[in-house]
Amino acid sequence: MFAEHWLTVTQFLSDPVAQPNNWLTLVFCVLLLLFTMILITFRRKLFLIFRALFSQRHFSIIQREGKILEDRISPFVLFFDILTITTGIIMFCSTYIPGAMSKLHFMANIGIFFALFLVAYFLKLLSNELYAYLFNKKKERISINQYKFIFMTDFASVIFPLLVVIQYTGLKALYYVITIILAILFSVWVYRLLKINSTGRHRFHFFLYFCTLEILPWLVFLKVLLII
Repeated sequence: MFAEHWLTVTQFLSDPVAQPNNWLTLVFCVLLLLFTMILITFRRKLFLIFRALFSQRHFSIIQREGKILEDRISPFVLFFDILTITTGIIMFCSTYIPGAMSKLHFMANIGIFFALFLVAYFLKLLSNELYAYLFNKKKERISINQYKFIFMTDFASVIFPLLVVIQYTGLKALYYVITIILAILFSVWVYRLLKINSTGRHRFHFFLYFCTLEILPWLVFLKVLLII
C-alpha cells in the first residue's frame, strides 16, 4: 500500500509537463500543514501577532508576555513567513520575469531564495544590534526586531491564500491586491518604527539605517533579476 502511494507521489512530482506546478502544490501543502499546526498550538499568540502591527495595546501585551522572538512559536512562524514570501517572489518572477526563473529547477529556486532570505533576516537582526549600540537605542532594539517579525508574519499570512488562488485560478490581477496589501503593511510598519525613533536626530539616524538595510538590498535584488 505504501509503495503504491509513494509511486503515485513520485510520478506526480516527476511529470515533466507540469513539474513546477506539482512542486508548488507540495510547497502549498507544507505551508498549509505548518500554518494549521501553528494556529492550533499557538492560537492566542498568533492572533496577538496579527493585531499588534495595527494596535499598540496588543503590541504592549506581547511585550509584557516576554520576548516573542525567543518564544516557542517563533521558529515555526519564521519558517512559514520566509517560505511563503519566497514562494510569492518566485511565482511573481516566473510570471513577469520568466527568464530569471527558468534556468534552475523550481525547488532549486525555492532553496536558494529561502537561504538568501534567511541569511538576510539574521544579518538585519545583527545590524539592528549594531544600530542600537551606535546610537544608544538599546531599549528600542527589541521593539524594532519584534515589529519586523510581526510585519513579516502579517504579510505572509495574508498573501498565502491569495497565492493559492493565483496558482489554481490564474487570476493574476491578485498580484495587484498583494502589492496594495504590502504597501499598507509596509507603511504601518514604518510608522511604528518612526514612533520608536521619535526625536529628530534619532529619526535621521533611523532614516539612514532603514534606507541602507531595508530598502537598498531589495533594489539590488530587483536589479540582479532584471540583468539575468
